[in-house]
Amino acid sequence: MNRFRLTIPIIIFLILSACIEDFEFDGISAGEGIVVEGFISNQSYNNLLSLPLSPRYFTLKLSNVGEVENVRNEPVLGAKIELHQDNSVVYDYAEIEGGEYGLFYETFRAEPGSEYHLEITLADGRKIVSEIQTLEREMDMGTFSLEEGINVDYENIRGEVSIAEQEGIYFYVTTPANETEEPIYYKWDLSITWIFSADLLEDNHPLKFCWATSENYYQQFQLLEDYKGGVQNELFFLKTKNSRLNHGFSVLVRQMGMSPDYHLFYKEVQKQLDQSELFATPPYNIKSNLSSGDIEVFGYFGVVNEDFGRWYFDKDKIDNYGGWVDDLCEFGPPWAAYCFDCREWTYDDRPVTSYMPDWWDPIYFNKNP
Repeated sequence: MNRFRLTIPIIIFLILSACIEDFEFDGISAGEGIVVEGFISNQSYNNLLSLPLSPRYFTLKLSNVGEVENVRNEPVLGAKIELHQDNSVVYDYAEIEGGEYGLFYETFRAEPGSEYHLEITLADGRKIVSEIQTLEREMDMGTFSLEEGINVDYENIRGEVSIAEQEGIYFYVTTPANETEEPIYYKWDLSITWIFSADLLEDNHPLKFCWATSENYYQQFQLLEDYKGGVQNELFFLKTKNSRLNHGFSVLVRQMGMSPDYHLFYKEVQKQLDQSELFATPPYNIKSNLSSGDIEVFGYFGVVNEDFGRWYFDKDKIDNYGGWVDDLCEFGPPWAAYCFDCREWTYDDRPVTSYMPDWWDPIYFNKNP
C-alpha cells in the first residue's frame, strides 16, 4: 500500500552516540556549568559480543559550557569518577581523552534490584553527585515491519522551495505486550552501516569495498509511553533511490527501557528540538538528576534496559527498488582518492574499515548492485 507523507526539516541540536548522549548547547547565554552525559545498562561488554553489533564499554563525558555562548567547547579533564552500587561496591572510571571516561569492566552491567549513583570530583575539588537510579523491568525488542510508499518532502535550495516525491520504505517497530498496569517508557535510536565501493578497482581488490558506519544518518530519536503494548511506531523512512543500498545497507535499532524521569528528560529535549526557531532554547531548563553545591550541572545519568535489533536491506523484497548508479568516480581524471581506495571515503563521524565486521551477514554483501 502506497502512502504519502509530508515532512518538514527541523533544526537538530542532538547528536546520538552509542553510550554517550551528546548535546549541543548553542544560541543563548547562561552561566558557567558542567555537562554530564552517559548511562549504564543491563548489557555488558561481554553480553554484546553475542549480538549483531560491535561491543562497547560504558562511558561518561564531561564538558564545560561557557558563560556567554553556551558552547560546550572545553572538555573537563582530570576528574575522578566513581560509580557506586548499593553503597557497597565502587567502580572507577578511567580517563580516556577529550573529557571522556570509560568504565572498563568487561562483565559489568546494571543488575535488577541494585541502586546506582555517580560521585564526580573535579580536578579543583568541586563535587557532583547523581540521584540514586535503579534498573527498570526488562522488555524484549519489538517486532520490525516495512511498508512501501512515497514520502513528500520540502527542499529549500538557495531560497527556492520545491516539493520532492521520493519512493521508499517506512520502517516500523511494534512494542511487545504489556501485561502490567504500569506504563513502559521507551526510547529508540538508530545507527546505520553501508558498503562503499571504490569503483575504479577490480572486485577482488582488498581496497575495493569498505564498511562505513554513521550514528548521525538518522539523528532524531523516538519516544513512547506504552500502557498496553502492540503500538506500531515509525522509526524512519528510507528512500530506495539511494546509492548506499547498492552493495549492502543495515540499520541497528537500539531500544531503551527507562525510568519515567529519564523519559521526561528526553521528552523535554525532543520538544525543544522540534521547535522551528533557528535558536530554540537548548535543554538548560530541563530537570537533571545531577547536583552540586559548587557549580551548575546539566544533563542526566541514566540506568536503562537495552535491547538491539539489526535489519538488512534486501532489494529482492522491495517492489520499488530500481537501483541507483553512484557516479562519484565517473568524472575525471583527475579522480578522487576514494575511487582507488575505499578507506579514503571517510568524514564526520563515519569510521570506515576495509574488513567486513564480524557481525555483518555476508548474505547481504552484493558486489554487483
